[in-house]
Amino acid sequence: MTNPMYNRLRETAQRLIDTYGKAGSIVREERSGPPHAPVVTPVAHSCRLVDTGYSLTNRDASVVQVGDKVGVLSPDVPVEPGLHDRLRIDGTDYRLVDLQPLDPGGVTLLFEYVARI
Repeated sequence: MTNPMYNRLRETAQRLIDTYGKAGSIVREERSGPPHAPVVTPVAHSCRLVDTGYSLTNRDASVVQVGDKVGVLSPDVPVEPGLHDRLRIDGTDYRLVDLQPLDPGGVTLLFEYVARI
């Protein structure tokens, strides 16, 4: 059983990302067709995200580099994102180099990401 406090936090996170975020997409390559000749098709799943940017303190000697996109994804996504997916922000596809759910008490409040061209 989940703690109701975490459910309220999730609702708050969702509301804030919906209000202050922007549209993006989780792009996943999906396979179809026979195993000997699969067809790989990129499929875009709509999501909401907030580009938080990065600071000097979390850039040097870390996974974040100049030009990276750093931010949070809404917990209300049609597919759970993974490092194998790409993130489409403002029409540009970025590969995910780090992706962590914030999930205290087993309730995913949001996903934190670092994405790079």
